[in-house]
Amino acid sequence: MLRDAGFDEVIAEDRTDQFNQVLLRELKAIEKEKDEFIHDFSEEDYNDIVGGWKAKLIRSSSGEQRWGLFIAKKK
Repeated sequence: MLRDAGFDEVIAEDRTDQFNQVLLRELKAIEKEKDEFIHDFSEEDYNDIVGGWKAKLIRSSSGEQRWGLFIAKKK
């Protein structure tokens, strides 16, 4: 797709594993500070964030969702 748009130097990397590691680290951190987070924001915000991150982990672990890094140069 990037080459079709006129880019000739294209690097594409699957970063799904890295993204999953970051999500797991962030989930541990927010779950550890749950009470403080809810105090500063709300329980609804906490549940939305944690639920969204867990859903991303499920999708990316099953192959339904991938995360990529794309670097492209156009002359």
